[in-house]
Amino acid sequence: MKTEVSEQSWWKWVFIAIAAVIFVAMPLMSLDAGNSRDEEGYQFPQGLRLYDYYTSFGENTDCLNQEGLSYSGYAFDTLTAFVVKMFNIDDYMTARHVCFALAGAFLMLFVGRLAKLLGGWRAGSLALLLIFFSPYIVGHSFNNSKDIPFAAFAIAAIYYIARFIKEYPKPTLKTSLKMGVMMGAAIGIRPGGFLFFAYFGLFVLVYYLMVNKPKQYFSKENRIVLKKIFVQATVVLGTMLVVMFILWPFALHDPLHNIVASFKLASNFNLGSFSQVFEGKLIFSQDLPWYYSIKSICITTPIVVLMGGGIQLFAARRQSQGYFWTFVLLFCFAFPLLWIAYTKAIVYGGQRHVTFVYPMLVVAAALGFNTLVNWAKNKKVKIALTLLPVVLLLDPILFTIRNHPYEVGYFNQFVGGVKGAYGNYDLHDLDGSKREAAEWILADVAKNGAPDKTRKTLVATWHTSDYYFRKDTDNFSLNYVRWERRNTTDWDYALYFVAGSHHLRRSKESYPPKNTVHQVMVDGVPVALVLKREDRSSYYGHQALEQGNLDEAQTQLLKALEYDAYDESAFGNLVDLYTRTGHYEPAMSLVEQWQSFAKDDLNALDCLGILYYYKEDFANALQTANTLTKLYPHHINGLWLAANVYAQQDNFGEAWRILNEIITRQNHKPAYELMLKIAIQIGDENAAQQINERLKHLE
Repeated sequence: MKTEVSEQSWWKWVFIAIAAVIFVAMPLMSLDAGNSRDEEGYQFPQGLRLYDYYTSFGENTDCLNQEGLSYSGYAFDTLTAFVVKMFNIDDYMTARHVCFALAGAFLMLFVGRLAKLLGGWRAGSLALLLIFFSPYIVGHSFNNSKDIPFAAFAIAAIYYIARFIKEYPKPTLKTSLKMGVMMGAAIGIRPGGFLFFAYFGLFVLVYYLMVNKPKQYFSKENRIVLKKIFVQATVVLGTMLVVMFILWPFALHDPLHNIVASFKLASNFNLGSFSQVFEGKLIFSQDLPWYYSIKSICITTPIVVLMGGGIQLFAARRQSQGYFWTFVLLFCFAFPLLWIAYTKAIVYGGQRHVTFVYPMLVVAAALGFNTLVNWAKNKKVKIALTLLPVVLLLDPILFTIRNHPYEVGYFNQFVGGVKGAYGNYDLHDLDGSKREAAEWILADVAKNGAPDKTRKTLVATWHTSDYYFRKDTDNFSLNYVRWERRNTTDWDYALYFVAGSHHLRRSKESYPPKNTVHQVMVDGVPVALVLKREDRSSYYGHQALEQGNLDEAQTQLLKALEYDAYDESAFGNLVDLYTRTGHYEPAMSLVEQWQSFAKDDLNALDCLGILYYYKEDFANALQTANTLTKLYPHHINGLWLAANVYAQQDNFGEAWRILNEIITRQNHKPAYELMLKIAIQIGDENAAQQINERLKHLE
């Protein structure tokens, strides 16, 4: 007994040392991180609006009128806004990243504390190591102001629920107050924080039923206990609501309506035509398989954590009340995942939206490995089993060393690491890599001079990157252009990161593009590209085509293909030109070349379908339309092509049906115009009049 106490005391100091290292290391590591697209575009601006709300004592209500933003709390963004304003920090994004990293450290601390509460100091120390070398958590802790703080308050709330139960039958007021604060803080970031109060009720009820015999459930002694629990639950609820209303002003203004509206929005969240690469296919978020979140966790979690979680399922019987605590951890981990699968909720970004369940898996893993050590009687075996999870952490440790600050790009051995995942799964949330790319552009211009000294250097990018050029706006101008349209606009440098699908349907020979001058790499795979303009023929050709100067357009576009034989913009514009002028065979030859390196590309298929339509090859046009609809079900390209073909064939009923489907998705003016033409042609004056009225509203 004395030896065990001494051993636990030794592990207490190990726990404290690891926690101290984490709280120092995380902020320092965050200094290298780049900005996420959300924090520049939505999160920090909303944080500033909330800052104005609080400092004006509720008079400035701009934060309450932001469509899609007001419905969720931005408590941590508000905190960072106060920090930035209070200390007048110029590099405010780096200040935010330090705050996020501290939230990540807070999360890690409570993972360790929960494991310690359930299994002792050694289990807590193992949990700290497992969570600190979970690259996905570490990477998100640098620039994610929603999911990491939410997960931190979630694990803290679960910790105080466990502590409340450990204190049964006399839970303390202190524990109840802290639990309420953590739950309220979680709701101040996401409305889903209400879930933890439900967890509290469920777990206390299950524990009460477990430790008492049925005949004792309502005995005189237990009625006193139940009364105390009810009083403490009221304290938890009251504290939670007070903290929630302080941190979430939108809920404070018309609580019942706004809270209900927030849940409705969350349950019906629509990303439109947001596509992701999953299992080697381009899939829209609405169509992802039910197991998307589950598999995302399985392939981005270090195998040692999955292994330890599996051990815990079998080791529970060796632990004090092991089945109950395993039930708690398993329920907190599995319930949200199963609920998402059952309701077909729209998720994206790998395990991003279920980040808060991951800490439960880490705690379970630490308890599992700790039980293995406890089983051993031989001292050397104990040491070996203690070192086992550390040795098994070697893969994520080396990944972190090689790829910092891009830890979030980690994939485990189940899919062959990052190289195996590339092209099969999206390399999610690596938009922070644009910092390195932007700094490379700034350094290149400083070293070699501006490409054109008579004007600002033009930088094309898909997502917000203004922050990195904010101190040199006299010399740089940013232009926001989608990847597939990059060559139709003017720029000197282009900055893109490989989050999305533009590389999936391209051959290795055609991607990255010829004019790539810098790549941000993660384990040998490009996650961000810098392009430098060496030839503007594609841009000039597009401009000439837009102006109707077909001869100049043809000259420039052919020149563009001489420079880069894989320029999809030049292919698209040249096919369009040849189709317009009736040169169908050269156009068809170009489409075949295009598809040879860009299989099933949306624009290539679109051009092919239009080409068949102009050739009056309606059978192939319809076949192409069906292919478009199958591959890109949330785009209307295939439907629009099919509607035109049926209208041309005088199959007005089918054309009308498809056009109706199009206008239910969006106010597509050409669809209404074709419907008007059909209505006039079939003599339906009433329909023609109604469509005319709708067209007036669209003008």
